Amino acid sequence: MVTGMQANESLNLAIRCIDALRKVFGGNKNILDGFRSRARDGPSSIYYSGLTYTIAYIASKASKEKISGDELMRQALMEPDVGALFEKWKNTAEKEAYELYGACLMRAIREVAKLDNANDLLTLLKVLNDPGRQILVTNKVLEFAEWLKRLAEASIPG
Repeated sequence: MVTGMQANESLNLAIRCIDALRKVFGGNKNILDGFRSRARDGPSSIYYSGLTYTIAYIASKASKEKISGDELMRQALMEPDVGALFEKWKNTAEKEAYELYGACLMRAIREVAKLDNANDLLTLLKVLNDPGRQILVTNKVLEFAEWLKRLAEASIPG
C-alpha cells in the first residue's frame, strides 16, 4: 500500500464520491445497490484485467440510448466537482450505476494519479497504453478503488 500523501488523496476523493452519491441518490436504493456492486468488483477488475480494460468496459456499460459512455467519461474527466456531476446525471443514471462508478475512477485518474493530459476516453486509453505510465497510474487508481470499495460497503446498506 502506498503511504503518505497519496493515501490521503485517495481516501479524500473516495469520501467525496460516497458523500456525493448519498446526497444525490440517497433515496434510490437501486442506484446505491448498483454502485456498491461496482465498487466491490472494481478493484479485482483493475488488478486482474488491467486499468485500461476496466475503464473501457465501464464506459461501454455506461452507454445509453442518447449519450455514449465516452461522452459520460469525458464529462467526468472535465468536471472536478463529483457532486455537481452526479446532480447533472440525477435523472439519467441507471440502477447499475456504471456511469457513477466510472466518474469516480475518472476523478481518481485526474486527481490522485495526476494524469491531466487526456480530456476524453480514447486519448486517456492511448496515454495509458504506455506500459510504464499504465503501471504507475494503475497502482494509484487501485488504491483509490480499494478505499471506495471499503467506504461503499461501510456506508451503503445491503
